[in-house]
Amino acid sequence: MKEISIKGRSIGQGHPVFIVAEIGSNHCRSKEVVKKLINTVAASGFDAVKFQTYDPEQVFSGKITTRDVDYEKMYGFKPWWDVARDHILLPRDWFGEMFAHAREKGLVVFSTAHSADDAEFLESFDPPIFKVASLDVSNLDFLKALAAFHKPILLSTGMHYLGEIEKAVEAIIAAGNDRLVLLHCVSNYPPVPENLNLKNIPMLQRTFDLPVGFSDHSADNYAAIASVALGACIIEKHVTLDRSFSGPDHAFALDPDGMVDLVNGIRTAEKGLGITRRVLSEAELAARNLARRSIVAKASIAKGAVFTKENLKLSRPGCGLHPKHLESLLGRKARIDIEKEDLIRWEMVS
Repeated sequence: MKEISIKGRSIGQGHPVFIVAEIGSNHCRSKEVVKKLINTVAASGFDAVKFQTYDPEQVFSGKITTRDVDYEKMYGFKPWWDVARDHILLPRDWFGEMFAHAREKGLVVFSTAHSADDAEFLESFDPPIFKVASLDVSNLDFLKALAAFHKPILLSTGMHYLGEIEKAVEAIIAAGNDRLVLLHCVSNYPPVPENLNLKNIPMLQRTFDLPVGFSDHSADNYAAIASVALGACIIEKHVTLDRSFSGPDHAFALDPDGMVDLVNGIRTAEKGLGITRRVLSEAELAARNLARRSIVAKASIAKGAVFTKENLKLSRPGCGLHPKHLESLLGRKARIDIEKEDLIRWEMVS
């Protein structure tokens, strides 16, 4: 299966999961909040932090209102692109400062782009990768333009059928860029577990022979950690300083405790996955001698007496004769007197 590299980090099967914190709209229009989020993300052990970049008048029709997206109570009745401009988007003149701050904290930093113009704007900050949101899977001209930047692309797949994803993959590769990771995604905020379909992760791997991650909007970490066992190589989660803050994405985002829990859970899951070969650890080999069964005298057996199923049993510990030898032992005679509960050894058998 193909791999990509992000700032020297290999992404794909057999490599550590790349964990991305999506700040998105959860900046509260405060530089202090953004920097504190970046600091918290770095301290929690994330690998990267991500922003959103778009022109609301390109992405939304002017006829979509807060009422249409069920945010009238939060923002009043107005065009949604006004809310996106004034509340959702990180101001573009903050990007240089925030990219620099994230890099000072040792994080990879990048953004979702929604147009070639967005990508051109982001290029001035030299992001190592681009993210494509689910809404743009069918925007093939944009995907071809983005591919021409020759940087790795993370492509979210929410709301799209397999054939639509296939056309997107083909468009990007045909444009000369095969450095692509698909992100399984369910475009609900948050989704119910029954709709997550995490088994899509190995299905997408088999179908496209590409690395596959998981862009998770769940309000907890269970699905994200489970996805690691299914082969997810990138996990993306929204983050916030406080779920009670006002805004569309705070309620399901990870707070600081949730961030730490996610990273610890993923790293623990990775350790637990181990290898596909059947190898017993030193600790389990030690347990093997105590916890398995072996052949034991069920009753006292005099010298010259015959071994039978009536005077033998299979019991712990496992450092005597292996149970597989029981049938070959039956009918043979004891070489010495054997006490009840003794472990049978070959030197006791004539």
